[in-house]
Amino acid sequence: MTNSPREVAIHAMKRKLLRMYGDFIDLSNVGGNDANREVVKVTRSLAAFAVNYFNYDVEPRVCAESVCDGSDDHCIDAVYVNHDKKIVCLVQSKLDQSGSGSISRNEFGDFTNSCRDVILERYELFNARFNRFKTDIERAFDSSYKFKLVYIYSGAGELSSDINRIVSDRLSEFNADIDDGAYQFELMNLDKINSILSRSTLGSINLDDVEVLQYGITEHPLPSIHGIITGDQLAQWWEMYSDYILEKNIRGGLGLNSDVNVSIKDTLVNNPEMFWYYNNGITVLVDAYTASMRNASSRRESGRFNFVNASIINGAQTVTTIGNAYLNGDVSIEHLESVKVNVRFIKVDPSIEGNRDVSLNVTIANNSQNKVTGRDFVSKDPVQIALRDSVNLEEPYKYEIKRSGDSENITDPYHINMDDALNALVCSSLIARNLALLKSNRGRFFESLTSPLYRNVFNPSLSSVFLINSINLYRKCLAYLRVVEDSCDNGRNKKIAIHGRLVFIARVFKANRVFLNSRTVIDIDDLPPVEEIISSSFSMTNSYISMHYQSSHMPRFFENIGKVELVMNIEQHITQGNIVSQDS
Repeated sequence: MTNSPREVAIHAMKRKLLRMYGDFIDLSNVGGNDANREVVKVTRSLAAFAVNYFNYDVEPRVCAESVCDGSDDHCIDAVYVNHDKKIVCLVQSKLDQSGSGSISRNEFGDFTNSCRDVILERYELFNARFNRFKTDIERAFDSSYKFKLVYIYSGAGELSSDINRIVSDRLSEFNADIDDGAYQFELMNLDKINSILSRSTLGSINLDDVEVLQYGITEHPLPSIHGIITGDQLAQWWEMYSDYILEKNIRGGLGLNSDVNVSIKDTLVNNPEMFWYYNNGITVLVDAYTASMRNASSRRESGRFNFVNASIINGAQTVTTIGNAYLNGDVSIEHLESVKVNVRFIKVDPSIEGNRDVSLNVTIANNSQNKVTGRDFVSKDPVQIALRDSVNLEEPYKYEIKRSGDSENITDPYHINMDDALNALVCSSLIARNLALLKSNRGRFFESLTSPLYRNVFNPSLSSVFLINSINLYRKCLAYLRVVEDSCDNGRNKKIAIHGRLVFIARVFKANRVFLNSRTVIDIDDLPPVEEIISSSFSMTNSYISMHYQSSHMPRFFENIGKVELVMNIEQHITQGNIVSQDS
């Protein structure tokens, strides 16, 4: 009897998974006969593979050790926290031996409910194997890692409308008021599993028949191809590989709505012929490359190359913006053919001793050496220059607008740097959106010096006196908050004090508008008291959170605009000593 193609595919998948992970899978909690144990081993190998796919540089043994499958696993079969990439993988794996089954609505619903339990830190619902990673998960929450919620199954690819609706509903629920999409579902079926397993390595992306215009070749010390690539090729790479082509990059895309990417897209759509002039281009690391036999040795207007194990290490914003603009229908392939982008393909052969360090150094240097950020352009802003000169007249105060390594370590109470200024002025603004953004992504304030966000904080109406008084009040609040943090009797309260710091300080600013509107610089010793306001703010907020948001994560809580608005006006939610429910 001839086996069906799906049965052949299942057999191939099992063989490859067991070869990769089988020796490392723990079956100490599995009984039954050999056939039953093999089914469990393959199922757990699927979970390990899912972890490995999103952490391609992690050893198979480590991925196998992340498996927490068992009768008491509460629908989470593997968990892995990658502190380097700042991602958490939660996995459920299902082995369908026919290869043709679909996702069960009930089983998928159970998985999403378990993901919610992880988000709410209900660790007592999970087994001991899962709780090995409790400390890592807590650190991930505190540092706002991204979560991959992976459902891997060896069945067919089509998703039912029920499953699509569950995914949509859960994404809305989990990412409520979070701009960066912290929680993402990843569904992997048999076709995708075997497509990935067929690669030489999990992280290997080979780019074939790439056309490079006006190319040059460098042989030493690292072989490389440099020239121009058209936007249609970048869009096709993104469509095929998505952000996996950025695996070795220090960071991924900043998000479609960041000022940087909005600017890139504007040029792409409205001024494509100027794209090459405005854009820094991309750098790609490859293990090897070969030139097409059709390339003319004496003419280099155009050449075609094959690149092995390619990864874009610089230019993530360029690639993600072009790729998403194409996928969203904002530009066509024909339009992108006229977009030209500088490109470098650098060969770093991993088989040569020492090249792993070379690859890392090239990646770091391309992302940090002589790096100019939006924060650096601030020093050229006429508003900042005028403010600096004005502050410097208020001796002995000095306002440093250029970024330097030394300025961060200066403890002189009369020295003001840009970070101090941003913190104090955002707190003084009392704007919940700005307070939440300062907590989650302070770099956004400096992405564009003409944006309303930046101009709301730094504008010609800002006086040196207001800045100095704001800085001094901010520092006094910060010093007392550290006392509050040290006096907290449990980790939960301490997290509220730490992550609510900006909002508590803003409440002090709210109560001292008369002081802030002073026409003269107030001596540090004459600053208004802050202890009572901070203590009462902390106490009321702590009580409210304990009753209504027991399972919320404090980093995310204080990055949520609605929650910040609530704390800024906490008295309105407290009547006669009773907490009144308020769902924001």
